[in-house]
Amino acid sequence: MRTAGLLLAGALLTLGAGGAVPAQDPAKVAPATHKVLLENDQVRVLDIHVPARGRALMHTHPSGYVEVAMTDCRMKFTFPGGRTSEATLHAGDVVWSDPVTHSAENLGASECHVLNVEPKSAARK
Repeated sequence: MRTAGLLLAGALLTLGAGGAVPAQDPAKVAPATHKVLLENDQVRVLDIHVPARGRALMHTHPSGYVEVAMTDCRMKFTFPGGRTSEATLHAGDVVWSDPVTHSAENLGASECHVLNVEPKSAARK
């Protein structure tokens, strides 16, 4: 596993968290690319497919999440205010991202497929 690359990718993915853009659920604003595979009181799992040269509209991941790359991906993220960053993931990479608002563009020549696992805070009894 590429630890330094993963840390860099995770840092790039977290840039631009927050901002003046209201929180928008990616499954609602980008349903062509983001599908909910599982959701319960403990976790939500998003199946994300961004086609080659495709885009996912501006959306918010309000909690931190684990991202698992199923394919190699080279992505450009645009944050509220227009700042951008790029990240490269390789199939099998696993990274952590803090909450973030961004749009995403696949810079690669093939589909980018990732799974986002968003843990939820379980109420303690």
